[in-house]
Amino acid sequence: MRQSRESDIGGYDWTTIILWASLVFAGWSMIFAAGYLDDGSFVSFYDLNKTYGRQMLWIVIGVVIVGIIQLIESNLYRAFAPLFYIFAAFLLIAVLFTKPVNGATSWFDLGGFRFQPSEFAKVATCIMLATFLSLPNSRMQELKVKMIAMGIILCPLLLVLLQGDVGSALVYFAFTIMLFRAGMDAYIYVLGLIVVALSIAALLFDEIWWLINFILFIANFFFVKFMKKNNIWVSCIVLHGLITYLFFREDSYVFLTVITGLVFLTLATLNFIEKNWESSVFTMFFSGLAVFFVTSVNYIVNNLIGAHRQERIWVWLRPEKCHPLGPLYNVEQSKYAIGSGGWTGKGFLQGERTKLDYVPEQSTDFIFCTIGEEWGFFGSFIIIGIFFALILRVLFIAQRQRSLFVKFYALGVACILFFHVFINIGMTTGLVPVIGIPLPFISYGGSSFISFSILLGMLIKFDSDRLYVFR
Repeated sequence: MRQSRESDIGGYDWTTIILWASLVFAGWSMIFAAGYLDDGSFVSFYDLNKTYGRQMLWIVIGVVIVGIIQLIESNLYRAFAPLFYIFAAFLLIAVLFTKPVNGATSWFDLGGFRFQPSEFAKVATCIMLATFLSLPNSRMQELKVKMIAMGIILCPLLLVLLQGDVGSALVYFAFTIMLFRAGMDAYIYVLGLIVVALSIAALLFDEIWWLINFILFIANFFFVKFMKKNNIWVSCIVLHGLITYLFFREDSYVFLTVITGLVFLTLATLNFIEKNWESSVFTMFFSGLAVFFVTSVNYIVNNLIGAHRQERIWVWLRPEKCHPLGPLYNVEQSKYAIGSGGWTGKGFLQGERTKLDYVPEQSTDFIFCTIGEEWGFFGSFIIIGIFFALILRVLFIAQRQRSLFVKFYALGVACILFFHVFINIGMTTGLVPVIGIPLPFISYGGSSFISFSILLGMLIKFDSDRLYVFR
């Protein structure tokens, strides 16, 4: 006879629970290491005047909330998904009228504790998107369905952008992977990667003319391929190489671009003469669009956005343009701290740069440098390995579900976890820009910890009921 749900304790995925508990313990240990001073000021692990004491409180609250989640009927979360989403949007609007903190209106101040609604909006967006994608009439091939799905993602994203919190806003792009799993056209993601590549390239050149020249050169290649005359293509390569060799000087970029543009117009004309209308218009439109885009990105970043955000971009792409005591200092100190740990680390509570507070935001955004300094390469590898195992486990849970709703929800959880882990560790090591997002279950912060615990706790609940779901 089948056991009842209440007694089916074995239905819980204990592997996920153990991985979650391991990250929670490691995170609190590192927050303690970042906040502990050997000067006699230590009172207790529960001292609410210290970050580690407050984080202990958040851990207790998070565990209680996860426990309560297990007592609620799974179907209720799906049924009330629109209400959760609307309430989250209301909070994102309401927080715009609060006092700015570090240049962003992202926090509610509740008697000494701060609450960040964008963290909980991720939960609401994930469950709302999973609910919509699992509807019988949600066919991603239809334009209407694509627009609604993108709207569910863009609504909180734009509201968070209005708060001035670019890092949290970018996290919402992780949900687009759910759309790909639901059947979103692959070419949209290819175009997205092209846009990202062109944006980065536009910022790598002091003189944008070199990039424009390259775009036109590629367009000329397609023109010749449409004409199916390889001898012309070879001639263009030789001519372009000769001109580049003869005029490759600091003052020659405009001239070189003009020559390439003349070749572009000549080949476009020849294609029209040979009546390659469709291919010619296609090539001219997208090459023109690409030139306009890279020029706009270069102008916006260099002239319109604030100096603070400019420096974060330059730290990543052009560190030579940054002030050594600005954002570049944070990243350099973080890398020094990680590197100083060596293979095995300096030992728990023995990190010199951690103790001397060389790295700003050491218990939040840059918590990984504390792990690297005190636990070394092996400790960092173990933490990354636990995250990797947790994400793989969530994907495994997604694949074994009978419910489309739970499948999509689990995929959303995996995407959010991966995005946070990749970006946070990447920015502490200089691989990606510093955009200020926490490391799940590791970084200090009540909003972050509780929201990630809710995400995982709901998944554990849904998975425990999988044997009772028939569709």
